[in-house]
Amino acid sequence: MDIPDFTDDDLARLALSSRLRSLSESLRTAVVAEDRPAAADGGGGLTAELSSLLATEVPLLEEAVARYARSRGEHAQDLPPAQDVDVVGAFHPADPAAEAAAIDAWYALHAQLEPLARVRDPFSRLLSGRSPLPQDCLICRKYAGEPVPPWAGFAKPPGGHVIDDGTWRVGHGPTPYWPAGTLLIESRRHFLDHAGFDAHEAATFGPLVQRLTDPLKEATGAPRIHVFSCMEGTGHFHTWLVPRTEGKQSGRGFVADPGYCTPAEAEDVIRRLRTALDGAVEQR
Repeated sequence: MDIPDFTDDDLARLALSSRLRSLSESLRTAVVAEDRPAAADGGGGLTAELSSLLATEVPLLEEAVARYARSRGEHAQDLPPAQDVDVVGAFHPADPAAEAAAIDAWYALHAQLEPLARVRDPFSRLLSGRSPLPQDCLICRKYAGEPVPPWAGFAKPPGGHVIDDGTWRVGHGPTPYWPAGTLLIESRRHFLDHAGFDAHEAATFGPLVQRLTDPLKEATGAPRIHVFSCMEGTGHFHTWLVPRTEGKQSGRGFVADPGYCTPAEAEDVIRRLRTALDGAVEQR
């Protein structure tokens, strides 16, 4: 991202988005916090925390909304009165580009809404000084430590990679989108599809799928393992191994709606898969 010059409108948008992110993140972490102690007066700890949070954040958010509206020439009668600070001075971090990038990263990690989740730098692309972004690869980006949408998976999948041999990576798929035991096979090297295999990749891919299939059935109890790849989400070779357990619809209907799982369920299957893989090696 390269934003050489932030306009007044950009800075007002940045202020508003930062406040929205702050409130959303505070609410999210407050609700998911565990082992919250009760308030001293007997009231719920969560209730007290949320009430305090809203009392602090909502006035700041209202001010950010008003400043953004005024930066765009809007003068609605119900806007809060202007403060004695101009729009540029209202929010001007030492590094606006870094703040914008932080908002982009937050959206990529937490805004799982389509089509927003498929847009790179969803905030920065709205700014006036934004430079065009080069084409990129979500798989390469995630292993470079950059933020990617949750459906692209994680550099460290639940339970860790079961295989990472310098040619292929194999780990559990992203849990909000796939059932327990789904494996994501990714090439280490960046290329699009089977036509891009080098001799070693061509010689090892089939045996890799063969090596995983029976242990995955054992770990999940699935009578069928669906294998497919389309390379539409990102132009980097990857293949999905999706176990269809008993009671699930079969065929294309299952692929269209395979289900989902929790990270804990995924880690449990990966533990069983590792055991099954070790057992398969011992039987050879």
